[in-house]
Amino acid sequence: MTINPVAADLPDLPDIALSCDGILNRQYHLYQPKKGYRFGTDAIMLAASVAPFYGARIADFGAGAGAVSIALSHFLQGAHITAIEKEPDMAACLDHNIALNSMQDRVRVMQDDITNLSPVLQNSFDCVVANPPFHHAAGTRSANHRRALAHQGDTANLDDWVTSALSVLKPKGRLVMIIRSDRTDEVMRSLHAQGAGGVALQPLWPYSSSPAIRVIITAQKDTKAPFAILQGLVLHHPDGALTTRASQILSGEGAGFLAMADTGTDTTKG
Repeated sequence: MTINPVAADLPDLPDIALSCDGILNRQYHLYQPKKGYRFGTDAIMLAASVAPFYGARIADFGAGAGAVSIALSHFLQGAHITAIEKEPDMAACLDHNIALNSMQDRVRVMQDDITNLSPVLQNSFDCVVANPPFHHAAGTRSANHRRALAHQGDTANLDDWVTSALSVLKPKGRLVMIIRSDRTDEVMRSLHAQGAGGVALQPLWPYSSSPAIRVIITAQKDTKAPFAILQGLVLHHPDGALTTRASQILSGEGAGFLAMADTGTDTTKG
């Protein structure tokens, strides 16, 4: 793509070494810290899981440098996205990246704590997406502050993320979250306790012979719709090459692959 010349300079973060990296087959670019958390497959898979019929107003919780919001804006051209990031430096980087990709008319940046959002946002969004810190709090924390926040968070736990997401969703609105597979039960308990239903799980397997390492969880606010396990996605062939479907998604061709699984389209084999 043609980079917006107004925003082409480095973000004003003199104390942080940044790299400019391509996303979605280099159709877009974003600046992100060279050290600490850097976006990867999870961000794109999360964005690709949001179906067009999930609604036009989407909140991206813990938006970081903006990979999920940029991918969402690509996949869902008509959506209006509110990208919420707590850390001031990352919020500044996020704001710069949205301008860099000329998405200011579709993505609004908010520097805020997702666990302490203004009451005016309650019942406001059709969909909330989240890639929360999902390493266990008792594990060894990274010496890099941003990586530690991305992996294990600060004082907020997974229940806090679910609670906050449900509070800003409209009735029947959808939460879409990507989580480490061994923490799926925590999220499901929290969703059940707070009256969410229509919970659907979609596993992501690194190889067809391996256990799932990630699970995409979708749930609806204020509904008693039944639980479902949907087709998942195998990311790699045995030789390490991406499967066809995974490659398509990471290149930007995968809008709403969760919905495709829901209607019976084969998203598992490449």
